[in-house]
Amino acid sequence: MAARLCARCLPPAWLCRQAGQGQSRHYRAAVCTELKQPLTIQEVAPRPIGPQEVRVDVHFCGINFADNLVCRGQYQEKPPLPFTPGMEFSGVVLEAGADVSTVKKGDRVIGVSNFHSMAEQCITDQKTLWRIPENVSLQDAAVLPVSYGTAILAVDHRARIQPGETVLVTAAAGATGLAVIDVATNVFCAKVNDAFLHVMQRKSTGKVLLSLK
Repeated sequence: MAARLCARCLPPAWLCRQAGQGQSRHYRAAVCTELKQPLTIQEVAPRPIGPQEVRVDVHFCGINFADNLVCRGQYQEKPPLPFTPGMEFSGVVLEAGADVSTVKKGDRVIGVSNFHSMAEQCITDQKTLWRIPENVSLQDAAVLPVSYGTAILAVDHRARIQPGETVLVTAAAGATGLAVIDVATNVFCAKVNDAFLHVMQRKSTGKVLLSLK
């Protein structure tokens, strides 16, 4: 299950900085300098943003299994050392490029990045950012992109489920499995098979059977 890392409530080495910190200042980031070794906290100099890019003041960062793999050199993508892990985040827009039209300074957003969001600031393309509804907290939103993105890709784009078909979720204890259940039931109007659910709860198999109406 994806965990949430709060960029404002970290160990003393991080400290909690003031909101809206200017982009000209250095910011702290968790850096992988050697594979299979603990991350180090380093001061990073910000770079200028491009016309289509957005600088985000990161409040929360999702920690996924892929982050663990990439820091061990076992992920399909192998960024050169040193690098900052972190695939998904939530925060507030600090600065937007000249050609950015989707978000503006002060917007609450979630986003995905190519392993560099485990930091106090993150720069990413406007296409990988989405505004957060007012009734959703930054903390809850931080772990939505990877798990729900994977769930929608699996259920809709790959499986292409149709009414009357059955969805079997074989690992429903983690973030992605729970997201698949949520998407299947609330987006595609599936329902849980009560008999199978009873067996699942009794045996704690972690499997859920969904039947589409």
